[in-house]
Order: sequence, then structure tokens, then C-alpha cells
Amino acid sequence: MKDILEVYAKRWRVENKLGELVAFFNLNALSSPIMIRIHFDILWTIIADTLYHRFAQDLRRFETNLAPTIFRKFIDMPGRVVYDGNKFAIKIRKRAHTPILKEVEKLQKPFQIPWLSGKTVEIIWTA
Repeated sequence: MKDILEVYAKRWRVENKLGELVAFFNLNALSSPIMIRIHFDILWTIIADTLYHRFAQDLRRFETNLAPTIFRKFIDMPGRVVYDGNKFAIKIRKRAHTPILKEVEKLQKPFQIPWLSGKTVEIIWTA
């Protein structure tokens, strides 16, 4: 009986993850019937899911939340990107979950983006 429950629990986790990918990342709406593009869509879906999961690991009390929750509470927010030729300033208005983002040490100081020729990105919290 124990073996059956363990196998079912693993299957249940896989089914839940597939359900999340289909619902949040629109995995049912693949870009093409051509197999190579389907594989490409699935690859990007897995990469996006991994990035959401990795981001959640830095958010106190949200480590186990799914991608839709992380998106709704921390990503889908108004803001403005300002580029002065040397650095990017991301201006984000404060919201209910801003204190949790402010606890993430990586977001509190400017950081460089290698694929933007090492340009600096700074997050500025506005009222």
C-alpha cells in the first residue's frame, strides 16, 4: 500500500505541474504544428517556469508559490524603465508586497547585465 501511495503522489505532482504549465503559460496554444517549433515552445515554457521558481526562492514566505501567484503579486505591476545612455533605472510604484521585494538583497543595489554590454540596472521604488 505504501508503494502505491508513493507512486500516486509522484504522479499527482507531475499532473499538477503540467496543469500549471498549460494554464499559466498557455501550453495548449503552441505556435505551430511543426514539431521543431513545438519543442521550442516547450523549451521556453520550461525556462520561464524555472525562472519563476528561482525568483520565488528569494521571496520570504513565497518560496513554494506557483508561477501565477508570483506573477500576480510581484511581476505584474506598473513601472517605468528609464535609460540615460549609461544605465537603466526601473521605477516601480510601491504595493502591498513591496516590503518582501525590498528584503531581496540582490534587488537593493545596482547590478550589471552582461548581454547589455555590462550596463547597470537599478530598481527605484516610488510612492
